[in-house]
Amino acid sequence: MKKEQGEHKKQQTLFTVGPVMMFPSTLRLGGTQVPYFRTPEFTTTVLDCEQSLILLADAAIGSRAVFLTASGTGAMEAAIINTLSPNDRALIIVGGTFGARFCEICKDAAIAFDAIELEPGASFDPEMLKAYDLSQYSALLVNAHETSTGVRYDIAALGAICRANGLLFIVDAISAFLCDPISMISMGIDVLIVSSQKALALAPGLSMLLLSPRAIEIVERAHVSSYYFGLKKYLQDGARGQTPFTPAVGVLMQLLDRLDALKAIGASALVDQCHARANYFRHAIEGLPYAIFAQTPSNALTALSPQKEGLAQDGQQAQKARSAYAIYEILKNDYGLVVTPNGGALKDTVFRVGHMGNLTKKDFSILAAALREIAE
Repeated sequence: MKKEQGEHKKQQTLFTVGPVMMFPSTLRLGGTQVPYFRTPEFTTTVLDCEQSLILLADAAIGSRAVFLTASGTGAMEAAIINTLSPNDRALIIVGGTFGARFCEICKDAAIAFDAIELEPGASFDPEMLKAYDLSQYSALLVNAHETSTGVRYDIAALGAICRANGLLFIVDAISAFLCDPISMISMGIDVLIVSSQKALALAPGLSMLLLSPRAIEIVERAHVSSYYFGLKKYLQDGARGQTPFTPAVGVLMQLLDRLDALKAIGASALVDQCHARANYFRHAIEGLPYAIFAQTPSNALTALSPQKEGLAQDGQQAQKARSAYAIYEILKNDYGLVVTPNGGALKDTVFRVGHMGNLTKKDFSILAAALREIAE
């Protein structure tokens, strides 16, 4: 089932965790002229996008969404520097690369923090928080799931602990939004971080922060040493349907189109669809020598670890197939199927298969068949 040499370069299928396969209407919009944005028409676009996101995130009345022309990391930084100061102390759950990124941002912003470090792939038991004096912290920071390992955390349980102890709850849901259940109200989330290139299946370059009424009060009082990322400006201009600086106009137009389609389906149905794709793929690779790496996997992706004892033992291809990064290269170069490699310590032990975007069960069957060929 390998593609002819060169064909895969024209017909690659992305099973990555962002960017993802886009939908036809989004691709069509990407090829149109970007409009001027200081107009009543674009004001309506921004206001409609904000209200749709608030609805899909199940945010409380009085919540707001702001739109940043930045990657998800920019939104993570904006969330921290607008709600925490050097007088605060944060508690951060670190299960991989993106939990560690919260720590790096706090360090650069001179915000004190303690990190709860987990083994890669390990879940987090909220009971572990009983070992901490939560009265010394202003906020708990967590990734709804750790994208580098595919581990999903119990956000509802963590939110309940934050409410009971008065902690601000900051959640990176960049990969989890519309893949795993997210409700700002029921989960007690104060700041929700979302990005365009994941389950929304848009071009990269647009990130969104959804702020609860409590978070808005903190932002309004904050003194932020950043001109571009000071969210007060975004809240003020957003009230009239604009942004303080030139936004990613084209991606916002794509977002409006996608949100109009997604509202008709509803957040829970979207989560169910992603769950079904994840389950289908995981069943399709049962019996193959690839172990699911995460103890509590997210719907958004499946992190797989090649099991060397189950892979073919002879030949150069078989030896390559024992490395997770080599499997990524074989799938990309020989089959035109692009999964997500890992870096650092997990480079040779884990690769990730995304379940977001315009993918079908047929696509996952093709990927499973390729993984079977590689293992033989």
